[in-house]
Amino acid sequence: MSSFGLARSRILLGVAGMLAALTVLAAGPKAHPKAIPKPPLDFSGTWTLDPTASRNVSSQMQGAVLSVRQKGNRIWISPVKAEAGPRPHILAEEVVADARPYEKALGPAGKGLVTAGWARDGKSLWIEVAAGPPEKPGEAIQRSVWRLSQDRQVWVRDSVSLSPGHSGRARLVFRKRKA
Repeated sequence: MSSFGLARSRILLGVAGMLAALTVLAAGPKAHPKAIPKPPLDFSGTWTLDPTASRNVSSQMQGAVLSVRQKGNRIWISPVKAEAGPRPHILAEEVVADARPYEKALGPAGKGLVTAGWARDGKSLWIEVAAGPPEKPGEAIQRSVWRLSQDRQVWVRDSVSLSPGHSGRARLVFRKRKA
């Protein structure tokens, strides 16, 4: 390496070092993470689909009974095996309600990008799922809003789905089972 090249490399390394030091100084002392506020709603419980109050129920959700466990912003949903009848076709899932997008397996649909967060008024949870083939991610979108009744005994999930040449709406109404 020539003396010019060596001098240039040293200058670049020096500039890079100064920029790194300035970045650390500008950031200041490490901030302590803020406490995550308690979510405004808790969907925990065992829920049975009310087919008469629901609209456009998919065949997979017919007769659904769901077990929901929630800890903070993490919500785990799993199907409850019916006492009689066929095994439910519902996949267990987890929703992270921190308003940050994350990649998630969507069963046969492949992977998608999920974003979920609490409404500012504290009365609902919103979820957006963007999916599609690898060459067209986000081609299909589903947006949902989850609400609980004031007595926390009814869970309503309103959804809108959009994909090329197709759109749909669904309302799933669940009633909480007594413990």
